[in-house]
Amino acid sequence: MNTLSQLLEIASRLDHLGGCAEWIARETVHTDNSISQTGTLISVLAEDIREKITNLVSELEQISGMEGSH
Repeated sequence: MNTLSQLLEIASRLDHLGGCAEWIARETVHTDNSISQTGTLISVLAEDIREKITNLVSELEQISGMEGSH
């Protein structure tokens, strides 16, 4: 499995995790506030991880581009 495939798989799993967490948060908001808040937290963390991975890949691409220009 190449790097791009791995990144796409990670993104897909984060999408699924975030979607499930949002669903849990919506479905439990009126019945169990703790579970709803946990769902919201998981959703936010999944998005934060996605952003950090995107930034990391961008930095690696920039470094790779700089090394290739020398």
